[in-house]
Amino acid sequence: MRKSFFRRTLFAFATVTALIGAQPTQAAEPAATIVEFINAPLNKYYITAIPSEWSLLDGAANIGWKRTGVTYSAYAAGQDSSALPVCRYFSPSVASHFFSVNKSECDLLASRPDLFVNEGVAWYAMAPTSGTCASGTTSLFRTFNNGGNGPANHRYFADYTFYQTYAAKGYALEGLAMCLPQSSGEKRADASRLLFQATFGARPNDIDTVVARGVSGWIDDQFNAAPSRYTARDWMPINRPDTCINDTTPPLTATSYCQRDNYGLFQPQREFFQQAINNSDQLRQRTAWAWSQLFVTSGIDVPMAYGMADYQQMLRENAFSNYRSLMQSVTLHGAMGRYLDMVNNLKPNTATGVAPNENYARELMQLFSLGLYQLNNDGTKKLDKNGQPIDAYSQDDVENLAHIFTGWTYPTVPGQVPGTLNRAANLKGAMEERSAQHDYTTQTLIGSTISGSLTQSQRLNASLDVIFNHANVPPFVAMHFIKQFVTGQPSPSYVDRVAKVFQNNGSGVRGDMKAVIRAVLTDIEARGATKWTPNYGHQSEPVLAITRLARAMGAQTDGVFFRNTTANSGQTVFISPTVFNYYPPDYMLSASGVVSPEFAIYNTTSAINRVNMAYSTVYGTINPDATVYGATGTQFDLTPYTSVAANSTALLDKINDVLFAGRMTATTRATMKTAIDTVAATDTTGRTRMALYLASAAPETQVLR
Repeated sequence: MRKSFFRRTLFAFATVTALIGAQPTQAAEPAATIVEFINAPLNKYYITAIPSEWSLLDGAANIGWKRTGVTYSAYAAGQDSSALPVCRYFSPSVASHFFSVNKSECDLLASRPDLFVNEGVAWYAMAPTSGTCASGTTSLFRTFNNGGNGPANHRYFADYTFYQTYAAKGYALEGLAMCLPQSSGEKRADASRLLFQATFGARPNDIDTVVARGVSGWIDDQFNAAPSRYTARDWMPINRPDTCINDTTPPLTATSYCQRDNYGLFQPQREFFQQAINNSDQLRQRTAWAWSQLFVTSGIDVPMAYGMADYQQMLRENAFSNYRSLMQSVTLHGAMGRYLDMVNNLKPNTATGVAPNENYARELMQLFSLGLYQLNNDGTKKLDKNGQPIDAYSQDDVENLAHIFTGWTYPTVPGQVPGTLNRAANLKGAMEERSAQHDYTTQTLIGSTISGSLTQSQRLNASLDVIFNHANVPPFVAMHFIKQFVTGQPSPSYVDRVAKVFQNNGSGVRGDMKAVIRAVLTDIEARGATKWTPNYGHQSEPVLAITRLARAMGAQTDGVFFRNTTANSGQTVFISPTVFNYYPPDYMLSASGVVSPEFAIYNTTSAINRVNMAYSTVYGTINPDATVYGATGTQFDLTPYTSVAANSTALLDKINDVLFAGRMTATTRATMKTAIDTVAATDTTGRTRMALYLASAAPETQVLR
């Protein structure tokens, strides 16, 4: 009877959905699959968990029906005691289906048989509790178009970002409808997506760890992991002494290559890749890398290995601290002092024409904390009565802050006597006060007064407090980390939710970066097995593209090879071309208008270099560099792939799991399978290398969704 009724209404109904999910904890593997179909000529969508209806619609392509590719999981009858029946009603008057786990809604529709046809139980799901779904379930949201903007129908979304966009299309956002279980495949896809977002890449076993620990448990483990450390190096004078050369005379020692290892960033860059690929404190390292692209310094002006390593270690150790304390550490670090000219910044002297340098004062506000314009808490610009953005600070604020930042000099070099101003450029550690060079004039900063009666340090602290408490900082920092970890064009509501956590971590603390990072990574717009919003995600920047491949290959490396892999792709580690980072955070693709920061450095040259470096990594032999003391080269463990590579389908399943987060399209799979099958089934290493190389060039791995 249901099939005949379904045939009669075939032309008139359907519903759309998209897929999102939280970290799974369900005991039973969901036995039902919900499949989405579309009839484009009718602008109708339909979702069903009934296999006979799938077959019927698959056979109705001639009248416009086809699958959209969206599926998600549900329980069948009797699978889980906490699952409730989802009623399925059809409204002939608007030719739309309605699904609900809410008994009151179902009873209401049952009371109107003149308007709604009861089609029984669609599947089984859980009811929301206090308006939310439990961890380990997928939140399914409902919208309704009342016919004022196209055919009347309900549409169901598991992708919250996608769901929100339908308000602009005239749909009523009806909220959370039900909570669906996740399949084991969906669990693994979400775990893999988390590792894409929060690490330098997934090793095959890492996905198992995330599934076992859950998202929150994995984040806890990462917060508690001991930080990797750059080698602490002694101060060296800014001008290389004649005795510091590259001595090629055997035997090789730790000091043989004095010039290379100290007057340049060879060693910090090498150690960056070594630790990013080898070590387990992935979230800390990934967060520090994100901080380094906010609080930018560059080897162009800070070319000393000891100074850059110390600065990057400071970011790493403070990665999960409070934004306020990190801002102070950055402000006073000798490397930043040199890079943005705060060091030896003198109080004004009309006789000599000295005026305080404004460089750090300006960049601290513009690039590190506030941005150019006042922001709403959701990251959108505040506008004046003429519809124009409102400045976040004025030129007077820049000048006044520059005066407050006078009187700081290089840290005293160990063994030397502190000077009136330290002229020996020490780029390691915190700058020192020189009160005689400080301007104690009372200043106004963004509406607050910084009294001249305070000490030099108190004035600096007071000015940083003013900036820290500015309303722009929460959305500014929220947007930076969402863009770095999750998506280049976050929704305003996503920014707002994270910004609120910055404002208050739940215990009254502002700026708690552990809470902020957790909020970014566990938000409903971050989690889930699949995202369907067209402008969601971000391109994998060159550094992440190569480290993800290396970690997927089980690499153990000394980092020497990898430090050279990204320069021709526009991203040399620790050598940003300007203080504006490798790419601007608001870069927009001209054709689509989508904000996609990393695409600013993506061009023909960088695209080819990505593929070439992937080829060298997959097919090359990376031996120890004879000029590097303690070099070990790079070794790979391809066992997780070679063990299944005789079967190209199993190999592709493994590659899909680790490098695609379950997003490999049918087209990509077919292309890769054809290429893999040209390699003898007995050559499991050759097959694995072919799969890894092709995966590294696939669009699904280049753009992280």
